[in-house]
Amino acid sequence: MHTNFDTIWLPPAERDLVTPCPELPERQTVPPVEDDDDSTPQALVMAVARAAVEALSGYRPVTQLSRWLTPAAVDGLSMARRHGPWQGASVSRVWASQITPQIVEGVAQLRLDEHRVALPVRLECDGGRWACTHLGVLLPGSHIRS
Repeated sequence: MHTNFDTIWLPPAERDLVTPCPELPERQTVPPVEDDDDSTPQALVMAVARAAVEALSGYRPVTQLSRWLTPAAVDGLSMARRHGPWQGASVSRVWASQITPQIVEGVAQLRLDEHRVALPVRLECDGGRWACTHLGVLLPGSHIRS
């Protein structure tokens, strides 16, 4: 099918139909976690984010978090600690969702003076114990490639 430039500017009802999008299956909802428990997705991501801020600012050693974090997550946190002064950093917002009953993903927004830093987190439950399998620190401008 050939689409000319004039067709793009027509109202949607007058455009030629292009191949329709396939029907996507409905997303299965995950039963909510008990609210009185500290294992809610936001509480879990907040706990990891606060511990990460303490490690980044030097309040606690990064190695102290090794029982919660996988070696890759510890390495990412150690690398971020070397890249800048983290004194005064704080968690300003947390977004989290429970992908499956055993997986929680979220992002914490850290406030550092006038900058904002994203902290993506993935937690997995194995044998009744939550572990952080991914912890990244997206520094300002780190997404820009030269």
